[in-house]
Amino acid sequence: MSSPITFAVIANYALLALFGGSAVWVFLDTRKRGRPLSESIAWALFMGMMFPLAIVTYVYFRRKKLL
Repeated sequence: MSSPITFAVIANYALLALFGGSAVWVFLDTRKRGRPLSESIAWALFMGMMFPLAIVTYVYFRRKKLL
């Protein structure tokens, strides 16, 4: 039987991969859209640190063509 600690470690790695993957995706997407490097880095850091809020904000700005 697996211990709860093992599940917690796996869940933490999954969340880390989700946050990191979303930061990379946003960075590449903003660069593809021709945004400056500094803005792309800022969006990636925001996405990596505050994923739930950042993904909603990013999609909103992207649909409004502000990005």
